[in-house]
Amino acid sequence: KQQVFLFFYGSIAHCKDPLQASAPKLLEGYEAAFALGDMESVTAHLQLYAGVAVWGCGEKLTKAEEIVRIHAKRMLQHKQVVSCKNILIHLQQATELIGLHEDVYSTFLNISEEEFFRQEMNCRGAHTMKLILHTCRMYLAVMRGNMELAAREYESNGAEYQGGIRFIGTITRVFLAGLVGFFVARKQTSDVEKWIHVGVRSMDTMKSWTEDSSWNYEHRLFLLEAEYYFFKGDKHEHLASAKYKQSIAAAKKHKFKNDEGLAAQKAAVFHRHYNRKKEALTNFQHAKACYESWGAEGLVKEIEIKIASLSQ
Repeated sequence: KQQVFLFFYGSIAHCKDPLQASAPKLLEGYEAAFALGDMESVTAHLQLYAGVAVWGCGEKLTKAEEIVRIHAKRMLQHKQVVSCKNILIHLQQATELIGLHEDVYSTFLNISEEEFFRQEMNCRGAHTMKLILHTCRMYLAVMRGNMELAAREYESNGAEYQGGIRFIGTITRVFLAGLVGFFVARKQTSDVEKWIHVGVRSMDTMKSWTEDSSWNYEHRLFLLEAEYYFFKGDKHEHLASAKYKQSIAAAKKHKFKNDEGLAAQKAAVFHRHYNRKKEALTNFQHAKACYESWGAEGLVKEIEIKIASLSQ
């Protein structure tokens, strides 16, 4: 049962079914694997659950954090340190999004986050863990609007940000890579072709996935298209504006509060670039409301700073 759940709800279901529906099924598969003592499958189910719960908006963020924390403790109690480490990466991400000032690596393993990161980056054979670390760091940077940091994370592991089996990590990395590609291409005068290639490749992949499931991917495709037209400049300004609106509307319709907030935040940056203060403020306020609904109080506080700067 657990292997069927892992393969189907971890990847195949994402081609047609709403991403949010996978979260409870992955937890069910986790329990089945745990009952059989299949710890490799236990770890895989928990990793996928955490990814769907956060990146795929499968849970209220506070609920997802609570569930992941409980099972991280469970792994330690059963002396499954490697499994616990994989889960802690997702837990740290969730706590930062929520706004909790906690270093979970210190709480669980008595080492700092930076020490944990350094150890795992230098550990041979820890490919999956490294990939999760990079993806979580890149996701946090994008959600916070720190695209320069997101670009550095991409550069450190860029070869992995390609299409493949449609696990939630693959979906997330393709999306983030596209956002980074178009941002850097817009900001830099060198290597523009390289970064446009990164963005267009992600956009093309998202377009093919949208043909399978508009529910899961349409809003992300619209946002990538908006960022592409933003890069193209003033002559494409109206197209970018329309795509941001489409992305926000589609994310709202399909209940992706995290991506609805991100699309509104990106739209605010776009309008601020063109000195449309009112539109920028409206979109930042929209992003704030989305993050509040999702439970990402850490992001709410950062958006409030941007709103305050525009309100002066």
